Amino acid sequence: MIPNITRGEDAAGLARYLFGPGDANEHTNQRLIAASADIIAPGAPHFEGDGQLKYLADEFDAPRKLFGTRVPDGHVWHCSISLPPEDGQLTDEQWADVARRVVDGMGFSEKSGKAPCRWLAVHHGPSTGGNDHIHLMVNLVRTDGTKADVWRDRPRSQQLCGQIERDMGLSVVEGRANGRSMPGIKRGEQEAAKRRGLPEPARLTLARRVRAAVVTADSEAEFVRGLRASGVVARPRYAPGGRSEVVGYSVALRTTDGSSPVWYGGGKLGRDLTLSQLRTQWPDSDTATAVAAWTERGSGQRRQVGTHLRDETAWEMAARQVQQVREQLAAVPVSDAARWSQAAYEASGVMAVLSARMEAHRPGPLARAADVLARSAQRTSQQRQETIENPGQMRGAAMAAHNARRGGISGYGEALLILAMRNTMKAIHGMHKAREERDQARAVESVARNDLARLQQMRQAMQNSPGAGPAPGTSYGPNAPAPQPSRDEPGRGA
Repeated sequence: MIPNITRGEDAAGLARYLFGPGDANEHTNQRLIAASADIIAPGAPHFEGDGQLKYLADEFDAPRKLFGTRVPDGHVWHCSISLPPEDGQLTDEQWADVARRVVDGMGFSEKSGKAPCRWLAVHHGPSTGGNDHIHLMVNLVRTDGTKADVWRDRPRSQQLCGQIERDMGLSVVEGRANGRSMPGIKRGEQEAAKRRGLPEPARLTLARRVRAAVVTADSEAEFVRGLRASGVVARPRYAPGGRSEVVGYSVALRTTDGSSPVWYGGGKLGRDLTLSQLRTQWPDSDTATAVAAWTERGSGQRRQVGTHLRDETAWEMAARQVQQVREQLAAVPVSDAARWSQAAYEASGVMAVLSARMEAHRPGPLARAADVLARSAQRTSQQRQETIENPGQMRGAAMAAHNARRGGISGYGEALLILAMRNTMKAIHGMHKAREERDQARAVESVARNDLARLQQMRQAMQNSPGAGPAPGTSYGPNAPAPQPSRDEPGRGA
């Protein structure tokens, strides 16, 4: 159960949206399921026409208009609450109970010991993605003209939904209680992506490009240059008093239409992508060189990579390094959260590199794998304070994939690396399963078994075209045979 909170001033506009057809006619049975008693009884749940909707909005907005109370950031508190598709659908009565519990728990009702807020809840049914959901609309001006307290409303709503999940036997959103959750994508970001013709919200693209730049860099300076070379505009945040110390950063996609870029701080992309967390990947990085790189202008230029990363063994090198990490994980206890997190972190970066290379500007299964692994890599607040041992074990694999020449045997070579990554995902799936982290285990299994399996078969089939390179089972590279599908391949369990 996932709450998503936004704020605004236009009560009438939100009412028209909630009871209207939606942005893409996705609202087909919108109805009022619960409301505060001083608005309207939910016995006549359907509203049609501007007149009825104006009446509803006026009743909702009456306390603010009567007292003239101003609320910073907007007096209309809007929270959508959705279920994952596997939880199916709740009845209107169940959703009404959820709405009342959230209103009570957030301190909006008379149970707070204060004058109540006016509110209403609308049920749309499943979204286009199959998520059953409701919309909760609250006037933050109480009926006596005072303002409701919304301090820390997002973590409070998460806590409430977690308790409701447990009470109703619904899927529990893993990571909510221990700080391992990922930032959610807001409706406004999705709409902005549609307006700009982007295949996904910019925040998802930026997060993957940052992860790809991290895993292919051996220093902070190299990270900065690689990030800019990938089409990302990056700017530093300096410590107060000068430009000798960089304490944070923000990124944006480069625009070509003259519009202003939309900036995201590293922490808005993921808790693991703050600058302090990124620096744990380069414990020996030179500070002065890093500051100079941040100060540089331009699109960035990567350091020269040796020709050994461009010859025909590049893909084999990448696959073997990933397989070595996979073999090392077999000896790591599932309780060692730091090492498992680091493995998932680097695997996510490798997948992000592959996605940038093979999927370009149309994110597909490799991008989904990178995102799923990024979620597996999230650590608790306490774990983020721990020192990472031996970071960068997949760096060579990521660099080889990034720099390997295109064409020729690349279809077969890419299949080798995808197979090695699937095997690593099988190990990560086993870890989640042993920890009883069912949602994440299912997500990893789905991508490895379905998306990556089909992609691997497609890329490996390229070897059968003229001049595509050796067939499976033949010698590949000067010293050793190429890795082949084996008992490790996640086709029966991950």
